[in-house]
Amino acid sequence: MNTPCKFSIVTPSFNQAAYIGETIESVLSQAGRFEIEYFVMDGGSTDGSVEIIKKYADQLAAGAWPVQCIGITMEWISQRDKGQSDAINQGLRRATGTIASYINSDDLYFPGAFARVAQEFAEHGEADFFYGDGDVTDENGQVQWEWLSRSYDHRVMTSYHFLWNDFTNYIMQQSTFWRTRVHGQIGYFDESLHFAMDVEYWIRAGQKKLNLRHVPHKLGKFRLIQGTKSLSSSTAFWGDQLEIFRRYRRRRGMSIYFAYYYYTLAKQFDYDINRMPRKEPIVFSRWERLPLLEWQFMEREADKGFALACMLVANDLYRQQRTNLAIQTFRRGQTERKCSALHPFALLFYLQCAIGPHLSMRLFEWRQRLIRKYRWERYQYRYHQKK
Repeated sequence: MNTPCKFSIVTPSFNQAAYIGETIESVLSQAGRFEIEYFVMDGGSTDGSVEIIKKYADQLAAGAWPVQCIGITMEWISQRDKGQSDAINQGLRRATGTIASYINSDDLYFPGAFARVAQEFAEHGEADFFYGDGDVTDENGQVQWEWLSRSYDHRVMTSYHFLWNDFTNYIMQQSTFWRTRVHGQIGYFDESLHFAMDVEYWIRAGQKKLNLRHVPHKLGKFRLIQGTKSLSSSTAFWGDQLEIFRRYRRRRGMSIYFAYYYYTLAKQFDYDINRMPRKEPIVFSRWERLPLLEWQFMEREADKGFALACMLVANDLYRQQRTNLAIQTFRRGQTERKCSALHPFALLFYLQCAIGPHLSMRLFEWRQRLIRKYRWERYQYRYHQKK
């Protein structure tokens, strides 16, 4: 019989009194033939979170919690940290188990998640990571949509969905577990990243040829709450993502990634590129300590990307029949990058001007239908297979 495994679970938390009790219970209620050591790393909450954390820790220590596995230990601290990644790493460095994971203080594990993960690791000794499916809920716990993942593809994880302007991560953090031996192979989470540290960790593992396996079972719940990082801004994740592209896709050039960053940013300013910031500190300050040649490369690629973004914006403006602003924006892009006249974004603008706004919108709608069909069949196949 296999030796029972031991889960090392970390919850980073700061002022989440409304949800952290439910998160803790989703850990402590896991049932099966395994042990759990649980670390709650609170960043100095002042909203009553500490009292809630202490209540559960005291119940567990007093034997008042109905433990349904071999055994559970729970440790917690409440002190100022350097951010979410730092809090997670503080917990992981305390880990003595064989399987690790972290769950944010507003997210949940499904009942039976640990038993499923323990079984998968026991049956697949070669696996370093297992990640599953889950639900995305609103702040009240109502399911908004299912998150159905698929097998690991390093090329997709390090690229971008340009056709529909979206990131390519499909690994659900709340449903991801890994062997603690991984820490000795690729280290811990990057504390310079604050939005996409989980994505970078999966990619780093893939880059090192570690074995990431998908298990088609619901393991976690991701709660979307207004005011939290996940919903803070349409460009909130771009700073971290651009750094990920720089590390893992630099050889292919960075201008196209900057183009979609600036394009997304322009939408926040009603497509007025003159109002949007050109060098946001959250994006560019992290590269100030790069070697001079690398820094200059990033600046050049950002400038090229801005010129391409002008053309993307111009195309949208023309379809909206904001013709004068569209032409001004397009010319701005040509001024910024002289050799852009034959770029596909420019050719699309010429075509739209030739056929007029009405036909341009018809062409756009036809193109969107093709993109949706391609996306559905190439990337979202598990959703219609399930149906």
